[in-house]
Amino acid sequence: MSAAPAPPPASERRRRDLLPPLAGALGVILLLAFLVFKPFLLVFTVSASVALLLAPVQRRLSRVLGGRSSLAAALLVVVATAAILLPVLSSIAILAAQAANFFAWVKPRLQPGEIERIWVEILPARFPWLQQWLKASGIQLGPLISSGLTQVAGGINAILQGLLAGFTSALVQLVLFLLMLFFLLRDGGRLRGAMRSISPFSEAQETQIFDHLGKTVKGVLGAMVVVPLVQGFVASLGFWALGVPSPVLWGVAVTLAAMVPIVGSPLGWVPACVYTLLTGRTAAAAVLFVFGVAVISGIDNVVKPLVLKGTAQIHPLLGFLSILGGILAFGGLGFLVGPVILSLVLSAMRIYRLDVLRLGPERPAPAPGLAASGP
Repeated sequence: MSAAPAPPPASERRRRDLLPPLAGALGVILLLAFLVFKPFLLVFTVSASVALLLAPVQRRLSRVLGGRSSLAAALLVVVATAAILLPVLSSIAILAAQAANFFAWVKPRLQPGEIERIWVEILPARFPWLQQWLKASGIQLGPLISSGLTQVAGGINAILQGLLAGFTSALVQLVLFLLMLFFLLRDGGRLRGAMRSISPFSEAQETQIFDHLGKTVKGVLGAMVVVPLVQGFVASLGFWALGVPSPVLWGVAVTLAAMVPIVGSPLGWVPACVYTLLTGRTAAAAVLFVFGVAVISGIDNVVKPLVLKGTAQIHPLLGFLSILGGILAFGGLGFLVGPVILSLVLSAMRIYRLDVLRLGPERPAPAPGLAASGP
């Protein structure tokens, strides 16, 4: 007859008895911490992503400065502040002037009488088939114009009110971002070391996650920011050279359009071609079309491979949806938060495949990565 198992020692019983209340207290503490720091989680995520990109520069600069990590972090924050504020403020000033000039030019042309004259007299004279179509369709232009102008005015007013309301919030978030960036650059290594002791991941897995996260953020910034900005800048020069009114405003439209997968920058410069054609400048419209196809859209095939060298290759649809979903869920900061979440999901899938299922690494597919986010 086998002997009965020995009872666990008193220390073990005490540990098991204390485990449920300790877990409950820990859960309450984590909930309270989440409620306290919830307003800053998005800014922290963006700051951590940028700090991850700048970490190699921080280490090199710190060595050059004799190990003064605080000074190196402060210099990088100053550079980041200049890199953010100078382009943003100058762009806002230029856009405000261009928008004012554009609205001053377009206001008399949006009067119902002027639009009806263009629609009924000028366009049918240039396109005779349009006059026949107008007679056959029996469209009443007056109510249509009045309704459209009312909706446009209401939309512009709502946009302006939203911009004014969001300015103060954006300023506070910028200050928090810079503060967090400084401390993450200076103390990021120590913070990561402290978190490693309670992390469920191995050191190799953490390295893989951070490496993929850095490459993803770099790829997103390159494909969805740097390349569209270059396309918008080149487009603005072309619009200015060809006499398109408010060239910077049209260039911003090209920049925004270049972020859309598949279609991309033509969403911005094709309407400019149509506008130039409708104003009777057929030769300029033709030159602008060739310039758009060969230069504006062609930049995508030249600049993007250079910018995305060494970054994570993510399917363009996933990259675009992560950015759009992040913006819809978290506002403007979701531009980076969405790709960060996508990177964490992909890293978790990779860890599950390699360390849980014990499968070999996936072979990279020949399909294009984030570089194919738009023409």
